[in-house]
Amino acid sequence: MTTTPSADRSRTALDLVVEAIARLQTTDPSDTTASLLAAWHGFGTAEAAGQFLAQDNVDDAVLARNARPVMAAVAVLLREAPSLPYTDEVVETVDGLVPDGFQIPADDRTIVYYNPGQPLDESAAGIVRRSIQTLALMLNTLLPQAAEHAEHPADRVACEHGTRLAYELGCCWEGQLSSFLNSSRDLSAPGRPRRQSGKNTRHKRTKKRA
Repeated sequence: MTTTPSADRSRTALDLVVEAIARLQTTDPSDTTASLLAAWHGFGTAEAAGQFLAQDNVDDAVLARNARPVMAAVAVLLREAPSLPYTDEVVETVDGLVPDGFQIPADDRTIVYYNPGQPLDESAAGIVRRSIQTLALMLNTLLPQAAEHAEHPADRVACEHGTRLAYELGCCWEGQLSSFLNSSRDLSAPGRPRRQSGKNTRHKRTKKRA
């Protein structure tokens, strides 16, 4: 299944995440530079999609805030890898959370993470949230293999750090880190609604790492 945008529609948050997942799946773990770049891009895409979700509803804003320490650690620990070249920040214009009319077959787990112990959220926000969890799993698949192939000790350590951080990222978006915020009440402020619309909000601008 693919969500590649056609010429007559813009890119959505889900498109960006799916592209990052595909890049991780097709990267050769024995190519240390390619693996680190794919991981850097994957973490950056997860951050960008999370920021977009945070604008959509307050509960996802909690999860995005929980993930901030993970992203801050990625920016430091992955950058210490000598085989990771410098990359410029990329600005993407995102038009909505998912393509109009997008549906996921019940037996397709390649894009959207599925946990049988949790209720299935088929909303636009739920689809993007679960795709971020799949992205975290793909990071956690590539990076340990890249660590095994890395020749430079600092590259190996960076990949090992990335593996741990990918796991923590997935936990953040599953709401499993009890040491972080637990509900939207932690983010509420005077005059701010408890829950915003879960609509497929359009024409918002967000950033991701290259």
